[in-house]
Amino acid sequence: MKITSMRLYADLLASAARNGWDYTPESIVSGSKRHFDEMKLQLIAAGYEIVPVGARPHCPSLAKLASD
Repeated sequence: MKITSMRLYADLLASAARNGWDYTPESIVSGSKRHFDEMKLQLIAAGYEIVPVGARPHCPSLAKLASD
């Protein structure tokens, strides 16, 4: 999700640059973080669960199948 957010934000910055907008490095960093946080909230609101990289969510029905 982080990579997707970064790609989308880069597209937004490229479009802004084509239109003459100029941002400081600090505002780009804070905007990137804000974009990621807002994207995460939108996905959560849509019913998705955001898990850290490498996390292994527990699924009781699959665990039971694996032990049978």
